Amino acid sequence: MTAHHLPELLSRRAALLTLSGTALHLTGCGGGGGGALAGLSSGGTGGIGGANGGTGSFTSGTITGLGSIIVNGIRYDDRTASVVSRDDNTPLTSPLKLGMVVSIQGSAVTPATTATATATATASRISVGSEWQGPIEALGSSTLTVFGLTVDTLASTLFDGAAHQFSGLLSNHFVEIFGYLDTTTGHLQASRIESSTTQPAQYRLSGRVSAKEPAQASFQIGNTRMVMAPQAEQPAAWADGDVVRVQLNVTPLAGVWRATRVQLLGSPLLDLEADDEDEAEIHGTITAFQTSQSFHVNGILVNASGALVTGTLGLGVRVEIKGTISAQTVLAQKVEAENKDSADSQVFEFYGQVSLLDTQAQTFVLRSYTFHYSANTRLKNINWAINPVPLVELKATQSNGRWEATAIELDD
Repeated sequence: MTAHHLPELLSRRAALLTLSGTALHLTGCGGGGGGALAGLSSGGTGGIGGANGGTGSFTSGTITGLGSIIVNGIRYDDRTASVVSRDDNTPLTSPLKLGMVVSIQGSAVTPATTATATATATASRISVGSEWQGPIEALGSSTLTVFGLTVDTLASTLFDGAAHQFSGLLSNHFVEIFGYLDTTTGHLQASRIESSTTQPAQYRLSGRVSAKEPAQASFQIGNTRMVMAPQAEQPAAWADGDVVRVQLNVTPLAGVWRATRVQLLGSPLLDLEADDEDEAEIHGTITAFQTSQSFHVNGILVNASGALVTGTLGLGVRVEIKGTISAQTVLAQKVEAENKDSADSQVFEFYGQVSLLDTQAQTFVLRSYTFHYSANTRLKNINWAINPVPLVELKATQSNGRWEATAIELDD
């Protein structure tokens, strides 16, 4: 993306943020019941709520910026946050990275003051986890196969580890994939792929259960059949049609994968204990669909009976939702179906100190990433002659492992 597209992008973002700031206050009960339209409350530009929100915020989506972390257009300070595994709530010490899918419980959001600024909040607890982890079985032009299932990549998919772009992936690589599961097709749309030549201690898979046979203690996800290992952990009740996450032994038995743990797809709201009336913003796929007014996104129950809905909703559709929390339900104020083009052209944001500036090659390093800039990059109050260069705000796109800066300005 070149800089002349940036005003259009920022104008769209400003409009969305203004709409969320002018929040529709909803009241209602949880469990998918109908919410009531109570009234209007004006708020500032930016953020996910208005003046009548709770004392905190909840957001779920992809990390699209660093410094601290940026998720769904909100810059969360994560320096004092506890970071836990989505699967078992055990503490994690590894750094959060671009493209990871996280759920965040934090303070109320301070709206951005301008269209180009970013709303801010402080994270208290962050849950993170990948969807699939295993060996690459096949590679296509922009897809790969793991456990007989398809992983779709976008221009905005981040790569790390043994391969820094799709073309670097090899058939002997093991991959850990963050992203969004389409329960209608069984495909996983990858937001981040970490590759390695070292086999992990366990494999991971998620999807919709089929062909479950209790007598044989077996089941399928897609066309991949699995058997329960001895002493495997599993829900008290689960059946065909349920969406689950599965941990697998890395060595199949007689060609069949052995599941050591099966978990029903749960709501991050339960794990993070988000409070009623907290602001909420979630990006993801509809994983269960009852009606256009009641559905689940990544396991989170959404009541959209009083929402402004844009686009067609259905199972597997990627959506962006803004609202508030009530009884473990997101009462949606705004629901927008996302298309592939918007995900493909993802703009990433970075805050930090520029280093290794090369004005001849027009490159620099920020937060361990190398960025390229050009005459098309929009510069605001930037003077490369100042040494060291002050803290900056940077917007960039990436394609095939190359980062292009679209806008750079001083961080006020």
